[in-house]
Amino acid sequence: MRCADGAACGCRSRPPPSSSGLSWSSLDSIAATVRRTCPETAGTAPPAPSQPWLTSWYNGGAAPGERGPAAFYGHVDTRASGPAVFYDLGRLKPGAQVRVLRQDGRTAIFQITSIEQVPKSRFPTERVYGRTNAPTIRVMTCGGEFDPVKRSYKDNVIAYGVLTDSTD
Repeated sequence: MRCADGAACGCRSRPPPSSSGLSWSSLDSIAATVRRTCPETAGTAPPAPSQPWLTSWYNGGAAPGERGPAAFYGHVDTRASGPAVFYDLGRLKPGAQVRVLRQDGRTAIFQITSIEQVPKSRFPTERVYGRTNAPTIRVMTCGGEFDPVKRSYKDNVIAYGVLTDSTD
C-alpha cells in the first residue's frame, strides 16, 4: 500500500452499503467514500491516485455507527494533485468531530479521542481493526518522512474516535 504515488494493490471498488461521505469540524474538508475490498492486505487501501479527494472505507469491519471500528483511509497527497483529502489529518485534535453520512440518510457523529503517528513497520493492526464494545472510527493516511526511492511515506497517521451521536 503506498500513498504518494498510489500504486494499486489489486483491490476492487464497490458502492458503499452504509457510508457515502465523511467530514470533520475542525478542518475544512469533506470527502466522498468508496468501499474497498483488499483481502491480500487484510485492510483497506487508498482510492486511486486519480481520485485524491475520495476516502475508502474497509468493508471487512463495522459500518459507521455500528459496534466495532469503522476504518477509513485516504491519501495525504499524490504526485499529480499535491495535497489530498487527508493532508491535514495530523492537525486534528482530540475533541474534534467527524461526521459520516450514511447511505440510509443518517449521520454518525464521532469524537476524536487520540491521534498517533506510527512507523508502517509497526502498524498497530489490533488497535486499528480489533473488536471494540462500542461504535468507533479509525481515520488513516500516510505521514512522516517521504522515501523518494520507495515513493512512499515511512509512517501512518491514525485518528481514533468514538460515536457520540447520530442524526436522521
